Amino acid sequence: MQIIKRAAASLGFVLVLGVILSGVSFTFERKESTERYSKFWENPQEYDVWFIGNSHVYYAINPMELWNQQGIRSYDLAAPGAYLAQTYWTLMCALEHCQPEVLVLDPHKVNFDTKHQDSQKGTIHTGWDAIPFSLTKIKGAIDLFDTWEERLEYVCGFSIYHNRWEELGQEDFKAPCSVNKGFMFNTRIIDKSDYQIKQTKKIYQTDTAGFIYLEKIIEVCEDRGIELLLMEVPFCRSKKDQTVMNAVSNMAKEHEIPFLKLTDEGIVDYGVDYADGGHVNLFGSKKITQYMGEYLKENYQLQDGRKVKETAEKWNADYEAYLQFKLQKMQAESEIKRYVQWLSDDRYSCYLYQEKEPQGLLAKELSQLSHITYLSKEEAKERLGGQIEGEFVFFVEDENRNLLDAAVFQNGKRK
Repeated sequence: MQIIKRAAASLGFVLVLGVILSGVSFTFERKESTERYSKFWENPQEYDVWFIGNSHVYYAINPMELWNQQGIRSYDLAAPGAYLAQTYWTLMCALEHCQPEVLVLDPHKVNFDTKHQDSQKGTIHTGWDAIPFSLTKIKGAIDLFDTWEERLEYVCGFSIYHNRWEELGQEDFKAPCSVNKGFMFNTRIIDKSDYQIKQTKKIYQTDTAGFIYLEKIIEVCEDRGIELLLMEVPFCRSKKDQTVMNAVSNMAKEHEIPFLKLTDEGIVDYGVDYADGGHVNLFGSKKITQYMGEYLKENYQLQDGRKVKETAEKWNADYEAYLQFKLQKMQAESEIKRYVQWLSDDRYSCYLYQEKEPQGLLAKELSQLSHITYLSKEEAKERLGGQIEGEFVFFVEDENRNLLDAAVFQNGKRK
């Protein structure tokens, strides 16, 4: 009995000390994790759909647009560079608080036979630091890392951030908060129109660490009655990637889990919707988010929060904050190819004067805008109230014809 009491006392001391150090470490830690994920951890019960995975997901799924289009309350918990082991333990920490109606997982990197990549420890902190201190977080750190020094680093950031005294600024004493609910804007663009989907019937082996943790996630969802939806965000899939997706398909069929291989659905345009070979940009995320919203609405019994007064008031306020943030990003954009992507919003009316016909990627981008009106030089001069000193002039208005932005570009740069 004395041994049990001592063990309980020791555990209690560790937990209390962890809570204290976690509170202190908030001031010292870098705030990216808090900014991106704190809104979720403040109240996980608020979200009916959780999206998990890695950067493929947080560039593709925009929860605020899911809300606006379908009334779905969701959060994008995907973390940069996350392997399936990290995703599993993030999920387990979240399940300590509640569980979602639907869990959407992209199994990218499921073929990797390690729990994390040493060269990506910084990105692990991004996904991990905001998770509240708990016994499950301790278990996760013990499982993910081999040494107690590493485990302490990820359980209590104070062990590595305490030497930031000289770097501290006013922002370190505030609690930053993203208005995007985990989604990340990506306005880079690359032409991948020469990509062709690789076809093979070969199946990757399923004895890797990634597949083991995928099986764990499936078991947890089955045990708790959580609707699991597997989703492959479109990317430039290699033949090896195809064998991996074939293995995931077999596992999904075995467990009677739906698996949306969006790469095969023809949703994206490889000539304009990609930031690189693996990640979509704003054009791509708009299409994928719309597709997923319609799929979720059609196949699951999810409440339309827009019809619940209290919910609608809160989320509509969040949505307005998101729109203002998005508008500020557009107004600050200095490169024309990135700027055009901010205009891919049906709430905007765009008027454009162009000195000459655009070429290449810019022409492809402009073709994506269905709400664009072309102006003559005289019309543009009248709107500007002066001479035109650029090759392209954009005027952006909201639904009430209020001018939101007037942008002049010369040699691809904003003047």
